[in-house]
Amino acid sequence: MRKFIFLLTLVMFFMAECSSANEDEKQQRIIDYTASIGAVNSEQDNFEKQKLKYEITLANEDDISIVDSPSVIPAKLIHDRLVETVRQGIEYNQDTIVINGEIIFDSRGLSKEEITNFEPLIKGLQFIADNNVEYLLLIRGTNDINL
Repeated sequence: MRKFIFLLTLVMFFMAECSSANEDEKQQRIIDYTASIGAVNSEQDNFEKQKLKYEITLANEDDISIVDSPSVIPAKLIHDRLVETVRQGIEYNQDTIVINGEIIFDSRGLSKEEITNFEPLIKGLQFIADNNVEYLLLIRGTNDINL
């Protein structure tokens, strides 16, 4: 009898965990992101400024049709050296929203290794949607947004 109760409890525990995981998958979240760094101008001789191009894909679980004032949260290294944020593009698809743009930052005194070792280059995204909800979404593996 004890084995049966233990086994039943174990099965119920695993079922609860599976149910919880499925609910987490039904939230607004970042499902993909890419970032690359390069010269601001391809004909540029000095590399005092660099351009971080990014594209962030969100799962559109809340059926958002308008994203207002998206604000990308760059890594501290880039945030502290921010020069300009270039206009972002937003693409609405059936199940996803894709937000892209560029961040120009001062790279004087930084080696290529120092810049690329500061992963992730983008920590997250903050925006207000047409459902009047403010979202703060973090890239997986990013525990905080200390700037």
